[in-house]
Amino acid sequence: GRATPAGLVDPHRTMSAMAMATSAPAATLRVPPPRHARPAIARPAVRVQARSGGSPATRVGASPATRSRLASRPLPRSVIARAEETVGDKVVNASGSAEEEAAGLAAVRAALDKSEGCPPVDDETVVWFLRDRRMDADAAAEKLEQFLRWRRDLGPISESDIESSLKTNAAYVHPHLDKEGRAVIVVEIQKHILKDRDLAAAQKHAVWAVEKCLTMMEEDARGSGGIYAVWDMRGFSGANADLDLAKFCILDVFRKYYPKRLEQVAAVDSPWAFKPIWAILKPIIGKYSSVVKFCKVQDVLDNFNEGEAPACLTQGEGR
Repeated sequence: GRATPAGLVDPHRTMSAMAMATSAPAATLRVPPPRHARPAIARPAVRVQARSGGSPATRVGASPATRSRLASRPLPRSVIARAEETVGDKVVNASGSAEEEAAGLAAVRAALDKSEGCPPVDDETVVWFLRDRRMDADAAAEKLEQFLRWRRDLGPISESDIESSLKTNAAYVHPHLDKEGRAVIVVEIQKHILKDRDLAAAQKHAVWAVEKCLTMMEEDARGSGGIYAVWDMRGFSGANADLDLAKFCILDVFRKYYPKRLEQVAAVDSPWAFKPIWAILKPIIGKYSSVVKFCKVQDVLDNFNEGEAPACLTQGEGR
């Protein structure tokens, strides 16, 4: 009941207030987290742009309310189709109904017909590109036309054109499909000598091998349309490292021109010497590194019927 002079703090009231604060339940205390509880991570803005135009939506860096609103909106099919496809997915998983595929086929053909000088194409190839682009006819027509013009400009490929690459026997099409009906390309890496290879011939050899695989599967009722690559990594050294050819095969051949054909690469018995090369190649090919599986001989043998596995996996030093 004592009065406190102006400008002075009553010690009794102060102590009482402190006691009340310390006796309050813990749930009522709100302590803000430290300002530097976690390191700040710079996140680049990711912009999504629809094919038909419109302003891009910046998802990262927007307010929580904006991000929530954008996330609730389904992306247009054209945007999804243009996102980098999930590597290794079988193209049949992206197929539409018979009506959708028929409508898509007609739409793609109409788009190609309007493009002056576009080479002809069969229905099966059109449908393959439609499935690759998740039934977006515009995206499929655009990608397919790029392939058709590139393949026409490349011209026919005969064995005489790639003789210098064929004679090394470093890469070849296996005569048997695997258990899943996939055609097989075998690479015996120690036979590929970088200083001796002709890049142009090696690139044509890669295209020739893929097309030979497609022909094999068309002629065999078991053919799945996918390709299984087997890399025999025994004896690998720096003399065999060919980043230019690897990038062409993965990024140009299998991503751009023959999409969804490459289902898996089995890197068999990869030595330590390959690790620094893989450290360079992996970020270059990006998501396509997911198709490469480092494995043992038996893992690959299990994919073949009796007596149909590549001979290099059962013969020679270390086998």
